[in-house]
Amino acid sequence: MDLGINLPMNSEVRTYADIMKGIDLGKYFEKRQETRGRLPKNRIRILNAILFGYMVDVRSSRALESACRNDIRFMWLIGQMEPPSHTLIASVIRALSLDLKTVFKEVLDAIEKRDPTDTSVLHIDGTKIEADANRYTFVWKKAVTKHRDNLYEKISKALEKLNAMTSLNVRIQKTYQASTLKRIKNKVETLIQTEGIDLVYGKGKRKTPLQRIYDTLKSHSEKMVEYEKHLSIMGAERNSYSKTDHDATFLHMKEDHMRNSQLKPGYNVQIGVNNEYIRLIEAYSYRNDLKTFEPFLETFHEVHGHYPTYPVADAGYGRYDTYHYCLSKSMKLFQKHNMWEKERTKAFKKNPFNRINFTRNKKGDYICPKGRKLTYRYTTKNKYIKSPHEIKVYKSVTCKRCDLKAQCKKGKSERELYINEKWDEMKATVQKNLESPLGIELRIQRSIQVEGAFGIIKEDMRFRRFTRTGIQGITNELNLIAIGYNLKKFHNKLHRMIQ
Repeated sequence: MDLGINLPMNSEVRTYADIMKGIDLGKYFEKRQETRGRLPKNRIRILNAILFGYMVDVRSSRALESACRNDIRFMWLIGQMEPPSHTLIASVIRALSLDLKTVFKEVLDAIEKRDPTDTSVLHIDGTKIEADANRYTFVWKKAVTKHRDNLYEKISKALEKLNAMTSLNVRIQKTYQASTLKRIKNKVETLIQTEGIDLVYGKGKRKTPLQRIYDTLKSHSEKMVEYEKHLSIMGAERNSYSKTDHDATFLHMKEDHMRNSQLKPGYNVQIGVNNEYIRLIEAYSYRNDLKTFEPFLETFHEVHGHYPTYPVADAGYGRYDTYHYCLSKSMKLFQKHNMWEKERTKAFKKNPFNRINFTRNKKGDYICPKGRKLTYRYTTKNKYIKSPHEIKVYKSVTCKRCDLKAQCKKGKSERELYINEKWDEMKATVQKNLESPLGIELRIQRSIQVEGAFGIIKEDMRFRRFTRTGIQGITNELNLIAIGYNLKKFHNKLHRMIQ
């Protein structure tokens, strides 16, 4: 029976089938070697049903199973094959997990052949999406380090007693590691065996002083292993994680129904959009967008083979390291910095006490509003900036008795200026680029396209929480969401143009 007779010509499934004609999905599955037994179901048709399901917002494996049995669009896609079970659908997604980014790229290329895109522009933004983790399974770095420091003191006291009681002469330290405690515990255990002491436990049993110290060190060693494990999972970049999803970080979410700034486990999701299509989507454990810019564009280069000439982003991304990275990769500076809006105001430009408004003499010295000279003294660096840079320090003559001290907000005997000339040049370039006709157009398009994409994903597609765990699991889920979004967008644009 030809089910296609009952499908309208403008159906989403016809658009999907047209896009997937030139894509070989069979290469992502291993060929069956065993010839005996029951023939397996066609994985390619099941994958087509999965991808089309994300296009029409049918995403769970049970919903896909039901659609393959009852929805004429899905029945037409899988053909005469018996509808797959939800477990088989889930296993197909798992089998394809490492190749979903490649599938996403192939689908995007097929769409862009039919709707050409300017690949030199990329509009970037991020949002936070809640993880599939319990809300009260948090582990905080500050709490762990606090308890660990208290444990250091307890260990030192136990070792002092051990040295007073035995001839082991264990060195007292300020900090300890679990491996060190294990070695000490083994030495005490050997000493107990040498002296023939029986370890006793339970009610009515009297422990020897050496056994008491041994049990204390054993308990402290186990606790130290636990603290080191927590800190290892968090790493240097995070301050928290969830016990039920180690890659999730506790973040402030916009959806705060209790209005008490409750932190929830989630991920920082970054997308790059152009021509209304998602060209890349990634998730990170960082709390803000600053540290996501470089890894995001490096992944973009791996997927697409080039860097965008115009990476457009808001003030959450603009800083010295970002600008230095863009220049090193021949990308233009179209990212706002955190003072960009303020520095454009008339009040800021007319305020004579702002350093940027100080005049300079022929020797390059800065002149304050009182007319006093600030001369160059030495060069230093900012520990928070990783890229190569120099900060020049200028100092004035004594300004303790200056009548403008209150307005200048300097109570010290000398005023100091910290000047990063390269940073000033970068900000001037950003100001020029963003206020140009091209910059104005790109800023407008960034607001429309990226915010619009997040709006469709969160509201229309109702995707507000992950259903998978771990960075690999949510990356797979995001790629499926992006494939569905791009297919939906192409279908809507296609029939909008036909009308």
